[in-house]
Amino acid sequence: MRLKALTIAVGLGLLAVSLLGAARMLDGDNKTDPAPTANTASNGGSGVTVLGVVHSEAGEIPLGPPTVSAVLAVQRLLVDEGKSVAVDEPLVQFDDMLFRHKIAQAKAECAAAQEDLFKANAAKAIHVFTLAGAQLALETSEHDLKEAREALVIGKDQFERVLASQRDITPGKPYTEADKAQARRDNLELRKAEVMIVNLAAKAQGDRLKLEALKLTPIDADVRAATAKIERLNATVAEAEAAVNACVLRAKVPGVVEQIHAAPGQVFGPASRTPVLWLIPAGKRIIRAEVEPEFASRIADKEGRKVTITDGSNFTLHYDGIIRRVGTSFLPKRSQLDTLLTTSTKALECVIDVADPAPAGKPPLRVGQPVRVLIP
Repeated sequence: MRLKALTIAVGLGLLAVSLLGAARMLDGDNKTDPAPTANTASNGGSGVTVLGVVHSEAGEIPLGPPTVSAVLAVQRLLVDEGKSVAVDEPLVQFDDMLFRHKIAQAKAECAAAQEDLFKANAAKAIHVFTLAGAQLALETSEHDLKEAREALVIGKDQFERVLASQRDITPGKPYTEADKAQARRDNLELRKAEVMIVNLAAKAQGDRLKLEALKLTPIDADVRAATAKIERLNATVAEAEAAVNACVLRAKVPGVVEQIHAAPGQVFGPASRTPVLWLIPAGKRIIRAEVEPEFASRIADKEGRKVTITDGSNFTLHYDGIIRRVGTSFLPKRSQLDTLLTTSTKALECVIDVADPAPAGKPPLRVGQPVRVLIP
C-alpha cells in the first residue's frame, strides 16, 4: 500500500511539473512574437510585428544570356557557385565564333575598301592634271582658230587688192564682179584656209565639251563612296567586337555567385526564362517588409525608429535594425509580381536597414531569408 501510494504521488508530481512547464512555455511564446501565419500580426500595445524578407540593398541580380544573338551556347563556366567575384570579373563564356568570323570578314572587306579609297584619291589627283591639260588644249585650239581667222582675213584683203589691180585680157577693161567671184572660188589657198578654220572651230568645240565633261565628272563621289564603305565596315567590326565582348558574361557589381543554371553546350535565347546564374551583390542588407492596410496607420511615423529582427524560423535569434522609410502607396506585393494572378493583394512596403547582418555568435541573415520585424 505504501509503495502504491508513493507511485501515485510521484505520478501526480510529474504531471504537475509538466503542466507548469507547458504553461510557462505558452506564456513565453505569448510574450515573444506570434507565429508567422499571416503577413502582419499585432502585438497589442507592445507594437506591430510584420513579416519581411532579407535583400541586398543593390537587389539580387539574375544574369541572363547576352542579347547579341537569337540563341547562344555556353562554351565554358568561369566561376563556381559560392565564389565571391569582383566588378567586371568574367563568369560565363558563350560561343562567339560567329562574331569572330564576322570581324575577320569585315576587316578583309575594309582592307579592300582602303585600296579603293587609295585608287579614288589617286584618280582625283590625276583628274586635276587631266583637267588642266584639257583647259590648255582648249586654249590652244581657240588660239589656233583665232590666228587662222585673222590670217584668212589678211589673205582675203591681199587677194582683193590684187583683184582690184588686175585687168581683163581686153585692153583697159577691169575685172567684173563675176570675174572676181570666180577668181575667189578658184583661189586654192583661200579655200584651204577656210577649210582649216572650220576644222579648227570643230576642234575647239570638241576641246570645250571635253573640258566641261571633265568638270562634271563626279570624281569626289568615288572618294566619298570608298570612305563611307570604310566607315560602315569599321562600324561592323566594332559591333562584332562588342558582341564578342558581350559573349563573356561579367559581374557588374561585386558579389557572390549563386545558382548557376548553365552548363557547357547548353543553349540560351530570348525565350529562356531561367537565368544563367544569380549574382548576390555584396554590401548592405535590408529588409523589405509588407504591411497590411489595417496596420499601416500604426507605423506611419516610425521612420528612423529602431526595430528588432528575428529569424522567421528561430525566434530566439535577434538582430537590430532601423526603419529607413515607410512606403507612400499600397502596391502589389513583390512576391506576386511574377505570378499570373489577376487580382493581387496590396501592401505598404517598409524598408529596414539591418545594422549588422552577421553579428558575432549568431548565424548571418542571408538574402532571401524570411524574418519577423517587431516595430515598437
